[in-house]
Amino acid sequence: MSYQLIDMTKDPRSGQFAYFRQMLFPFAGVTAEVDITDFAARRQGRPFFLSFLYAVVRAANAVPQLRRRIRADGSVVEYNWCPPSYTAMKPDGVYVYCTVEGDLPYEAFVALGQRRQEEVLRRGTLTEDGDALSFFFVSSLPWLHYSQLEHPAVSADDSNPRISWGKAVTKHGRTTLPVSLFVNHALADGLHISQFFAGLERELQALADSWQAEE
Repeated sequence: MSYQLIDMTKDPRSGQFAYFRQMLFPFAGVTAEVDITDFAARRQGRPFFLSFLYAVVRAANAVPQLRRRIRADGSVVEYNWCPPSYTAMKPDGVYVYCTVEGDLPYEAFVALGQRRQEEVLRRGTLTEDGDALSFFFVSSLPWLHYSQLEHPAVSADDSNPRISWGKAVTKHGRTTLPVSLFVNHALADGLHISQFFAGLERELQALADSWQAEE
């Protein structure tokens, strides 16, 4: 992964960046119902979590503002690609972190994700490999169909977006699940959050269409 320095004094959002940097809690979050009807119907035994994660990571990386991070010295960098750091659960119900790095095709992404999960579950420690600043922090709550979700943050400059999703439900022939995106408002606005959700819908449909073509 590589990154470039962003001069926020010359960025179109320079005012918003300076404004929200002054706040103790400069974060914004949205939870939205995402329709996964076609995606769920056509995955046919493919792993749900890793398949959904693949779409999430591609949708998030498509929004440049979600690839921006505030470094310890206050400077801002924009990564060319941000991998997920996501949770994998051990048999005792305690989770560990797992990463899948790189812009990979679907099959390669899932295969690498499965191998990495086996590795971290054997290791069993709460650790992360790689450049932690670049990560999207990803988790799921598959036992609950929720309407709102809060996330912890290390400091006001914590700038890793958090992405989570909950339990899927089917009503009136459509299957949906709640998806949450939590961002540092100094780096991203509602427009960028909306772009992520629109991109996620496109990525899910693209996967469903590709699977249908293979049938």
